[in-house]
Amino acid sequence: MRFFGKGISNESLVTGIKKRWLTSNCGLILDSKRNYHPVWRVDSILFDDFLSGIERRSGLSLGRRLAHASSESEEWISIVSNNSFPKGRNPERWKNTKLDWLERGIGNFELLDDVNETRLLIKYPINGPLCSGVFTANWEKATGKRHKFRWNHNNVESLILMISEDHMKIPPPSPISPPWFYDKPVISLNEDIDLWDSLEVESDKYWSIMGRRFAMINQDLILRFESYFLPYLEEIHEGRKESYSWEDVDKKRSLLWTIFSDTIREIFYSQKHHILISGNTDWVNVSKRHLERQGLGKIDSVSSIDEFGGIEVSFSSCYHPAIFSGIMSGCWERANGRSAKCDFYYGKNSNTIRLVSMNEISLD
Repeated sequence: MRFFGKGISNESLVTGIKKRWLTSNCGLILDSKRNYHPVWRVDSILFDDFLSGIERRSGLSLGRRLAHASSESEEWISIVSNNSFPKGRNPERWKNTKLDWLERGIGNFELLDDVNETRLLIKYPINGPLCSGVFTANWEKATGKRHKFRWNHNNVESLILMISEDHMKIPPPSPISPPWFYDKPVISLNEDIDLWDSLEVESDKYWSIMGRRFAMINQDLILRFESYFLPYLEEIHEGRKESYSWEDVDKKRSLLWTIFSDTIREIFYSQKHHILISGNTDWVNVSKRHLERQGLGKIDSVSSIDEFGGIEVSFSSCYHPAIFSGIMSGCWERANGRSAKCDFYYGKNSNTIRLVSMNEISLD
């Protein structure tokens, strides 16, 4: 079966996926087509649950913020990667852009009409606001003009995106840097990590592993989403508020990182993974399975800090410290059967988290 009518088969797409996404020395997955930018290989259901958890804990709607962050991120990454931009107002001719969407697993698209207002069908979107923002950035590059956009969900497998020209002067996006220690990753051919076991392609739709849909989400998008979200965040409405501390991180960002961590911890814990620890080296293997395979990072070193399972973990780079900390908290709770307290701090050469029991343990 062919994509886009001719020229690209399922087999070549599988090959392209395997060649595009590269492992690194620090547990990140890198995009070889986009300046080796880090990505999160995320289960589509987990990603939905993650976004829903952020909304519940913050009491804020994230749709427009995520849409604008994804549009801005798409534009910036395309510029710094020197990619060839789509051209013209006929998306059926955007062969490279369609291939990019399919390799990332975010969906597909087709033009419905382009008269008074441009309307498009976004098919199998990984997330409505995210895909709307990405496509709008593609459209702006293709037409050379800024546009406003809005979307309506057509059904569970598609949405209608409406785009109209905007005469406002919007400057190109600026770079945004991770606010933690971040050592530039080095490409590695790690034979211990098989990213693509059981990879299958759903023709013209998305790809899956072990029957579960996955997608690649850029680190830059998450950082820009933070910048759009932070000005409106005032408090945490539910979940654990005292389970995390973030040294040298400002108050509002600490709130957001706590929301990120607690959301992903709860999701991970509810998945009922078996985490068996007999010694500190087992934590390294845990990080390979539950962090590195998703491109979130990996443990460089681990040491015990108390008699009750408390550990101190060091790592050089990560996709996001709050997501890293949340999953490690979930791992620790599954291994120890107790709620965890997680403290994060970073220095000149590494990042560190300390995981200990949330409640004091009696020695009697």
